[in-house]
Amino acid sequence: MGTAARYIDGMDDTLPIDAVAPLLAADEPAPAERIRTDAGSALVLTCDHASRRVPRALGDLGLKPEHFDRHIAYDIGAEAVTRILSENLDATAVLAGYSRLVVDLNRPPGHPTSMPDVSDETLIPANQNLSPAQVIGRLEAIFEPYHRLVRQTMTDVWLHHRPPVLFSVHSFSPRFGGSPRPWDVGILWNHDPRLAKPLIKALHDRGLDVGDNLPYSGRDLAYTIDSHGGACGLANCVIEINQDQVADDAGVARWAAILTEVLGEVLTDDDLYKVEFY
Repeated sequence: MGTAARYIDGMDDTLPIDAVAPLLAADEPAPAERIRTDAGSALVLTCDHASRRVPRALGDLGLKPEHFDRHIAYDIGAEAVTRILSENLDATAVLAGYSRLVVDLNRPPGHPTSMPDVSDETLIPANQNLSPAQVIGRLEAIFEPYHRLVRQTMTDVWLHHRPPVLFSVHSFSPRFGGSPRPWDVGILWNHDPRLAKPLIKALHDRGLDVGDNLPYSGRDLAYTIDSHGGACGLANCVIEINQDQVADDAGVARWAAILTEVLGEVLTDDDLYKVEFY
């Protein structure tokens, strides 16, 4: 990217964006990881909040260590469930490499919670009054490479198999702002019901308390599935698992087994692999 092309609004016009030091050092982990690149199925898994890692340049974001064990930093259990599902269902998966507190990969750039200054009543000191250069640095170092890899993965699957199905794995806090969230699991979706509705029914039939667009609504904000699934006419949805139920190895194994069985059944529907716009 040429240094003559782009400058930061409100800053000295002699300072191009490219002059800002890179956020990630060369020896730090990548902003995204893709596993099972040679998978045989047309299912693509994403895990937007897999990691609680912070780039060295940002230290600890001004937070005490215990905050990185909380849902505000990452989706507890989601990475482990995703990795097992990738193996069990022969599916390629893309996993985030850095904490949602650095940049939330499931939010559009510029959204108020993209780089939250407060998360679940906790002040994030390093996110206060970010400059345009700092915002762009995080987007270019972490957000853009992650979504570029998701896009590449969807394209690869489409070219080598058939139109892919996108399934995004998350977990939610059973309490937020003092209010209880009683569901075992939630399925979030926007316009396309092809994957969401059969999953809701299958999980409900197993005696689970299933939230239909709860505890969040995919119609309000679901950037990853909208960008890489809905906008392309591809079947998609988000699963939100109660984090208390995936907080240890036994819980992860239980939910991975449930989802392996349920998805294995639902994904036999050929209508999922058609391009349809809703």
